Order: sequence, then C-alpha cells, then structure tokens
Amino acid sequence: MYDLPDLNRYVEVRPGLFRCTIIWPVAPGVAVPVSTFLVRGNTVTSGPQPAHEWLLIDSGDPTQPEKLLQAISEVLTHEKDTLRYICITHGHLDHTGAAPALLEKYPEAKAVIHAEEKPFICEGKSFRSVTTDTWTFAILKHFSHESKVKLPENRVITLRDGDKWEFDHVLKFVETHGHTPGSASFVHIPSRSIMVGDAVMNIAANPMFSKIPCISGPMAMSTCHWGNAMKAIDKILTYRGEVDTVFPAHDYNANGVPIDEVHEFHRPGTHL
Repeated sequence: MYDLPDLNRYVEVRPGLFRCTIIWPVAPGVAVPVSTFLVRGNTVTSGPQPAHEWLLIDSGDPTQPEKLLQAISEVLTHEKDTLRYICITHGHLDHTGAAPALLEKYPEAKAVIHAEEKPFICEGKSFRSVTTDTWTFAILKHFSHESKVKLPENRVITLRDGDKWEFDHVLKFVETHGHTPGSASFVHIPSRSIMVGDAVMNIAANPMFSKIPCISGPMAMSTCHWGNAMKAIDKILTYRGEVDTVFPAHDYNANGVPIDEVHEFHRPGTHL
C-alpha cells in the first residue's frame, strides 16, 4: 500500500510548491508513483483570497488524466486562476501523458520543453531511434512504452541553458540531458528546490516487493545515454549552494530528498 499525503491530490510541500503523486500501473504487479508539481506564480488579483498564475511541472501518465485534472481544479479554485505553462522535464509518456487534455482545458496554457526534446514531443519521433552508449538501452528499448503524445508547435516554447523566459524569476530551466536527449530540470527559486524528472529516482530497488525509498540514477532500460545521465547528476549537485531539496518524479518519500543525500549517494567511489 502507498501511504503518501499527496496521493491523488496536491499538497504544499514547500511555500508556493505543491506535489501530487498518482500511482501508475506500468504492468501487472508493477506500480510506480509519478509526481507532478504545481507552482504558484504571479498574483493577478488582490484581496484575502487572491488569484494567481500557475505553472505545472510534468503531466503524469496517459491512463489517468482525469485524476490530474481533478487535483489541479482543487487548487485553482479562484475564477481568475490560470494555468500558464506546463513545464515538461522530458518526453516519456509518464511525464507528457495528460498534456493534451491540459492544453484543451486551459487554452491560454503552453508547454515548456528543452529544444532537443521537440522531435519527440511535437513530431512523434521515437526514443528507440536515439544513439546510445549502453547495451542496456540498446536491447531493452524495444520493450519500453512509447509516448503517443504530439503537442502542437504553436502551443510549445523551447529553451536551452541560459535562455530567459517569462517565469525565470520563479523557475530556472536547467539542462540535465542523458536520460533523454533533452531532459531538463527546474529550480523553484523561492523554495530552494529542484524538480529533476527522472535524473534522480527515490523508489525501491525492486518496487514489486518493497516501498522503502532508495536513491538511484535514472532507470537504465529507458536511459538513452548513461554517461550523460551521470553528468546530469553532477550538474544537479553544482546547485548545492542554491538548492536544499531534490524532488524526483518517482519518489516514495513524502518530502523529497535532501541534496546532501544525493551528493553522498553520488560521491566518487560509490556505485549507481
């Protein structure tokens, strides 16, 4: 059983940062927690219950979009609350699944992605076509789930490291490619938190038999370039002066992972 306070609903895990975890039934007997994050942006009305512009990080798996839409609606309760951006860490189906439904419900919203992820998110390119540095991906990619999401280009903006965008005072875009060619992370500046998608995971080593959190790198069978994925963790750790907490998309811990624990896990001489 899963005993998470944010199961199927958004809970404020840091000031202005909300997490919702929905359980994804990957295969018979295998279920994985998938977290998405709502970020409170600019205030658009004054008063005791002001409206805000909101940002979403990732959009969950494609089998349960109604759960995510319901969870969002329970937070965006003011008639002038708006969802402005869906910030996607990478193009795998458990991170893009509800994006089409969200763009339909919130016509003012756009998706934010890394420029290198555009072929997979907008053009239908398969991750199985990507050059790899590991036999694990070369073999197991043929058994992985592929996303069928194709977002319209006019509803997408692309970024690279150093690019400025409308909400970079709230969310800093960070390239952390390796798991996919355009994997990205987002630093929530006000709360000193970083949402890393699958660059770091915190689920059990064998989720069929245990729910005890265990820090790891990304899942090998779906990681295109393992060498770059390890460099991505190095890069995340360079933010130790700006970030206190790492929030993976797959996490059994209700409160994220202290960045110092990720450093201890990834220090030279340890094994991933």
